[in-house]
Amino acid sequence: SSAASDVYKRQGPGLVLGLAPGGAVRGAAYRIAPQVWPEVYAYLLEREQPTETYVEARRHVRLADGRRVESLVFLSDTGHPQWAGALSLEQQAELITGAVGLSGPNEDYLRDLVAHLREAGVRDRVMESLLARVEGRPVAERVAGLG
Repeated sequence: SSAASDVYKRQGPGLVLGLAPGGAVRGAAYRIAPQVWPEVYAYLLEREQPTETYVEARRHVRLADGRRVESLVFLSDTGHPQWAGALSLEQQAELITGAVGLSGPNEDYLRDLVAHLREAGVRDRVMESLLARVEGRPVAERVAGLG
């Protein structure tokens, strides 16, 4: 997995996950009716591109039934100033701890991510280890951004 520093949603800055070019991911694909595509596309651009940290691309994805379909994806722009690059787990935990933004505490984002992965039957040991590191940090550090 990879992370892009996101100062639009987070103060500090915190971290959010992004898809790095060349990787693979297990997720969900949505079929959008042509008549609502313009509205959905505008929503996606507003949500995913407020600071243009992603590159819009079309990629073939394999569905659960084996079919391959073209899909719109937003890949992290590794040349963007907000790209965090390769960080150790400790560096990631440090950035996440106490970071708060419009979407709430960065720690909650990570906790929700881990919970959703588990619900989908995915055990991401790296994300679980990162969450344990963040939750293991002193409370004063973890709530510093909440004031």
